[in-house]
Amino acid sequence: MVRDRVRFSVAVAQVAQSGDMAANLAEIGRAIGLARQAGADLVCFPECALTGYGPIFHRSPASFEAGAVAHALEAVRRAGRAAGLALILGTHLPSNGGWTNSVLAFDSDGTVLGRYDKAHLYGDDAKFYRAGAERARVFRLGSVRIGMQICFDLRFPEPFRLLAVGGADVVVVSAVVHGRDDFWKGPVIEAHVRSRAAENGRFVVFANAAGRWQNAASCVADPRGEIIARARRGIRQVMTVSIEPSRVSNDFIDRRRAELYEAR
Repeated sequence: MVRDRVRFSVAVAQVAQSGDMAANLAEIGRAIGLARQAGADLVCFPECALTGYGPIFHRSPASFEAGAVAHALEAVRRAGRAAGLALILGTHLPSNGGWTNSVLAFDSDGTVLGRYDKAHLYGDDAKFYRAGAERARVFRLGSVRIGMQICFDLRFPEPFRLLAVGGADVVVVSAVVHGRDDFWKGPVIEAHVRSRAAENGRFVVFANAAGRWQNAASCVADPRGEIIARARRGIRQVMTVSIEPSRVSNDFIDRRRAELYEAR
């Protein structure tokens, strides 16, 4: 099945981040301005772009402040609304006395369209965050359906398949894939982006944070698994790509022999 719908423009903001929310807000504001100039409809940010990724930029979650996060989120919401842009933004959020590593989706009027909490924790994540306990949901941005995942979730095909079966046209992956000794991950991560796109017939948008030890470039894969846009690894960059939802296909999904291999 192929859906006949118009194109829309996605900006991928490969921004730098730190533990200083004021500095992160400045980075986010700059990227929103560039995305607006490029005529984007949606701008996608990396994991924890607002707050800084815990295991790298914070000593412990004791330094997290719910009020400060809420205030910063409101500033981002206002910036997106002023620019007329929809946003997908990584941040940590308070949750039942702890914190989740989350992404929020905002419409261009500032309305929250969706939230996803990182389900698959990696490395020292568990020292800072609780694992998400709910399935990722598909939300609508105009006529386009979007799902969200975070970083290590990319290693697991199951949530991407669930989002595709749920009607997503695009899956946005916000990430911080960094490490002095982990540059081997670059081609592996891109292979996962390609595979998640091709096996589901969907677009996959991968937004990684910029920095010296950035292992994988931000990129966008089309429903065939081809990379249609790739940033330069290690630098701050906002790239814009046109997405055609009419290219989304359920061909592979409809051909599954699920009765032969689905776990019971």
